[in-house]
Amino acid sequence: MNGRFPRRRLFQVVAANLARLLFGGAARSWARNIGSTAPALCSMALLLLMSGLVGLTAFTLRNVEQVQASQASLLHVYLRDDASGVDVSALFERLRTDPRVAGVAYVTKEDALARAQTIPGLPQLAQATDSNPFPASLDVQVKNIDDMGAIDALVRDESVVDPEQPTSYDRGAYQRLQAVLFGVAVAGLAFLGLLGFVAVTVTMNSVKSAIHARRDEITIMQLVGASRWMVRGPFVVEGAITGGLSGSLAGLATFGLAAAAVALGSESFAQFAPGVTVTVAAVAGALVVVAGLALGSGSSLLTLRRHMES
Repeated sequence: MNGRFPRRRLFQVVAANLARLLFGGAARSWARNIGSTAPALCSMALLLLMSGLVGLTAFTLRNVEQVQASQASLLHVYLRDDASGVDVSALFERLRTDPRVAGVAYVTKEDALARAQTIPGLPQLAQATDSNPFPASLDVQVKNIDDMGAIDALVRDESVVDPEQPTSYDRGAYQRLQAVLFGVAVAGLAFLGLLGFVAVTVTMNSVKSAIHARRDEITIMQLVGASRWMVRGPFVVEGAITGGLSGSLAGLATFGLAAAAVALGSESFAQFAPGVTVTVAAVAGALVVVAGLALGSGSSLLTLRRHMES
């Protein structure tokens, strides 16, 4: 009989022992210290939940900005009801050949009414009158939003243009939208930064308490020659467990809230939050879980560097 220990079996035994040390021991220690870990768990879950919701909000605002930018560069030139087809065609050709214009489309009164039916609030306006209140128009897509004012000045005095409301041009509307979005983004980042500081601080304190509570165990491991990563590994795993559980709770809450909003809001929610779907909510929830793992393990590593002797 061969007395040598099979190499494959040796690798299996070593891997099993390492797994018990790093993961099994860390899980048991985490369960024993759940009282001191609970504040870090709650604060991280709150941070990650807010991060997920703010992330979805930022995604929505980005889509809103793109939609508004596209709409802001689309100029509606409203035509008189008695405008002649020849004059309208002449204005159409002038705009089509203008180098600042990307494209021009003629919209009839019937098309304008059909488009208004899809915009909240306008169907009631259309039903309040017996006739079609929406004028025909030329929809001018401008290449550069900075040229909107020049195109507006070019067409508003034309004889075929409605003198009471010549165009849809609103000076500074897009700039105001960008200013609002920038302010919301700054406020959101500041709020997340504050929550992140609190969560990392609480997590680091809980890991620090665990280190001091197991100081004798750590000293014995160092005396018997345990490597640095074997000593520090269980603490990193404990931090990852805290972060993973926090991330899972926050991820499920993020997904549930977003999915419920999508299901209940239906078409109105799609207009209010363009691009947010159940798939996007699931991706956001998964990212929250990953962020929780990174936050927990990263906080543990930072604490170990500061409070554990080499």
